[in-house]
Amino acid sequence: MATLATWLPWLGNVPLRDWDEGILATVARATSQQTGTNWLLALKGVGEPYLNKPPGLHWLIGNSIQIWGEEEWAIRITPVLISTFAVPLLVLLRRELSHDERGERSALLAGVVLMTLLPMARHGRLAMLDGSLVSCSLMLWLGWLSSRRHAWYAVLAGLGGSGVLLLKPPALIGFAGVILVMILLEWSSKRHLRADQRRDKLHLMIKQRACWLLIGGLPGMAWHLWHGWWRGLDALVMWGGQGFSRITTVVEGNQGSWLVPLTEVLEGGWPWLLLLPAGCRWAWHRRHERTGLWELGLMAGSAALVLPLQTQLPWYSHLLWPAIALLCGEGLNQLLISGHPRWVPFIWTWLGAIALLSGAIAALGLSNAFPPAPLLAAGTGLLIGGKLLSASQQRKRFQGFVILLIGWGLALLNLWQSRLWLWELNETWDPRQIASVIRSLPENDAVLLKGPTRPSLEWYAGRSLKRLKTKQPSERHWLITRKTPSFCTQQTFSPEQDWQLWLCPKQPTSTP
Repeated sequence: MATLATWLPWLGNVPLRDWDEGILATVARATSQQTGTNWLLALKGVGEPYLNKPPGLHWLIGNSIQIWGEEEWAIRITPVLISTFAVPLLVLLRRELSHDERGERSALLAGVVLMTLLPMARHGRLAMLDGSLVSCSLMLWLGWLSSRRHAWYAVLAGLGGSGVLLLKPPALIGFAGVILVMILLEWSSKRHLRADQRRDKLHLMIKQRACWLLIGGLPGMAWHLWHGWWRGLDALVMWGGQGFSRITTVVEGNQGSWLVPLTEVLEGGWPWLLLLPAGCRWAWHRRHERTGLWELGLMAGSAALVLPLQTQLPWYSHLLWPAIALLCGEGLNQLLISGHPRWVPFIWTWLGAIALLSGAIAALGLSNAFPPAPLLAAGTGLLIGGKLLSASQQRKRFQGFVILLIGWGLALLNLWQSRLWLWELNETWDPRQIASVIRSLPENDAVLLKGPTRPSLEWYAGRSLKRLKTKQPSERHWLITRKTPSFCTQQTFSPEQDWQLWLCPKQPTSTP
């Protein structure tokens, strides 16, 4: 409930962004309009197959569109609801690692850290696959850990695997590989048993859970079999060209290296990232125990899935946040109980002072770089909370943590309200004004786009737009462009943007 209260407000106060939200909404709308069993196959337009990703999330968004319409909040509500499950799933996962008092406290703190991480909350609010993928991966790992007590809990792991298969299928191999490595590490650590006893125990464990895993994984496997039967070799695109190829090659020009996710972590992990060294040290000292082994294993496994990718996008680092939150939760627990490391609240206090000063400058109108309310809320929480967290009394440290948490939470809410939380939109133009004009045009009118493709513009316009790559066609058409065409009459103009929609009549024989 706390996660919903933090992530849901002002969900629709900004337009859909490119690329992912525009494409996801367009595919969801086209797919949901199919009848019979055709809705099982994703479409990007009329009769145009969509082969990049399975339609798991597209089905749900399509239902939202049919129920609530094409408002931005209606498109984002389903992904954000699925993404919020990552927080309670992480709490349950940490509880499963140890059931003592410290484990309960660390579990709650890890959930709080994950809930208030800006990248986790911000991407969770978007109509993208990554937030749902994190929830499914946590369900997979939690189900496997819980099946130690009751074998039928492995069905939860299977359902998490089905979710991954219906979102980004190649990722399932990586998530399953993490579990396999952890099984081997735990198996090798049972040195008090003979080799044959350990082998028998491992075989029994796998045999008891295999059936339940298969039951939970049936929906995802059944869809891929259906997809392969209908589309043949084209069904392999989401595994190859849009899947494994991202490991070895650069797809669609999105090149990068391990520095991209590392930069995203360093930029977005505040204020909790300072606790990561203490959490890693705590887990390393307990690496021979189940808790330390799994926390370090999930961190190493998540990094192994993200860092080697040759195709890098900022939101690929999303998979790192649950493991980081687990370790930061351990560091936060240590800080609240023992008061160490002392340098963390000291830095929080100074960061709070800087944020308050920046907020005051913005509030006085001396700077328009950032809205003052989020800075003032975060600065107050960090300054007062950091000061109390450095106290010697445990009660004051807990009070400081609550104040810091409230201040940071209010900062997130004020950021959502400010409409700047989706700052990628500041790099391009709002397509809604031109799209409203395009919607009023006859369906057989040709509309061309000169410049980078805009899936969000296609979504708001309700039609696919062809890119003008060479010279202008001689036939009558509408042209969206930043530059003034030589043989067109201006149709629309927006003073806050330099993109315009022009009517270009049929050209004469001599082209100017």
